[in-house]
Amino acid sequence: MTAALLARSQARMQLRAEHQRALREPRKSAYVAFAERWRSREDLLQQAWIELSLAAENRESSECENLLERASTLHSEATEMSVDLQHAEALVYVEGPGEVTNAAIGASRALVDLLMAVHGAVIAVQRGEVLGDRATTCEDAISAAHMKYLDFLHEASDALGGDVLQ
Repeated sequence: MTAALLARSQARMQLRAEHQRALREPRKSAYVAFAERWRSREDLLQQAWIELSLAAENRESSECENLLERASTLHSEATEMSVDLQHAEALVYVEGPGEVTNAAIGASRALVDLLMAVHGAVIAVQRGEVLGDRATTCEDAISAAHMKYLDFLHEASDALGGDVLQ
């Protein structure tokens, strides 16, 4: 009888572990898709900021207009990624749990703040204005976005690790 109870308990544990693994894969796919799209958009915005900073520092250079054009193009490409990122965020929302969803929303909001900061800086440089406070705003937005991204990664990792262990 003890052997039967032990076998039954082991079978339940095995089924639970298989069920958790089955839940883990779609979550992992959703989290990875979000992280990849988020990083791609952030990379474009950071590159736009670098180009823009160089343009602002070298206004008298013949390269200034090219740098500004590249910054504007990179910003536009990042803006066009909105739909893909929102779709990836929706997948995270569906898969959950709430902590990961909230972290994804926070990372997306921080990325929008960065997008807006770079946009404001692009407009300022196009108008011939000095970046001044806009430079600080962009640098702060880059840092804040990266911290929110790391929060998302930690929550996602915890959620995936928790699924395997429970």
